[in-house]
Amino acid sequence: MKKLFFIFILISSISFSQTAILDTNTILIGDQIELNISVELNLNEEYNWPEFTDSVYKKVEIISQSDLKEDTTENSKIISQQILLTCFDSGSYYLPPIVFNKNKKTEGLLLNVNTISINDSSAMMDITDTKIGTKDDYTAEEIEEKERNFWKRIAWIIGILMLLFLIYYLIKKYKKGESVITKRKIIVPPHITALNKLQNLQKKKLWQKGELKEYYSELSLILREYTENRFNFQALELPTSDITKNLKQIDSNILSKLEFVLLKADNIKYAKGLSLEEENKESMKKSKEFIQLTKIEKDESSK
Repeated sequence: MKKLFFIFILISSISFSQTAILDTNTILIGDQIELNISVELNLNEEYNWPEFTDSVYKKVEIISQSDLKEDTTENSKIISQQILLTCFDSGSYYLPPIVFNKNKKTEGLLLNVNTISINDSSAMMDITDTKIGTKDDYTAEEIEEKERNFWKRIAWIIGILMLLFLIYYLIKKYKKGESVITKRKIIVPPHITALNKLQNLQKKKLWQKGELKEYYSELSLILREYTENRFNFQALELPTSDITKNLKQIDSNILSKLEFVLLKADNIKYAKGLSLEEENKESMKKSKEFIQLTKIEKDESSK
């Protein structure tokens, strides 16, 4: 029992040897309140006293603060200070504990700041006469103002309706025109496509690199694609002999240029034959000549 009493006394001395007390926990906006801070320390005990500038915490402002007061006894010393506070924003504010050292700190405080209440009996009342709505209740200027406002509203309504009608008309017209207008497809003539591909093939310089088979394969493919698109039959699927049969209407001298290149390509592709430099150049030359001599003329394409 004595041990319990000793522990209680020890805890009490620790708890109450440092305090931070407000003289009230609730004030109105702008009221002043005093914060009393004190701590009891041993004579040689180290401590840190809080330094306040213009506020204790957030919107709780300091009006004034007293100098530190120190009362010394035989075994201890008591340090205290009074701070005058105020607040101009309603709400609840928690003032955190004040720490003097690792063994001594105060409890946190809660300050409630209320707005000034107004009694219902003091509420302002509208004592102007209620206007029923007859002409006798309004002055000439007020009647004129009411009429102006009325016609303004009518003008706004008419304007909005006209705008909606215009939007509807434009949308309908656009949709109608959209169904009539068809996008013109840009058609590139077959000879333009083929000549561009031949130009690109030349730039690759395949046969100069020893890639003879690849050179003639691409050359044959370009001529077959051109022939198929120009003369409207499946030249890609036919052997060289059948292609020449489908082109009997062409002058034999012109057709011989195509036949020379295709047969040369077949020979290189299947028989793995050889081709001289001059023959490779001649194949490219004859390919271009065949395309130029059989291309669709402007008058023919416009029909």
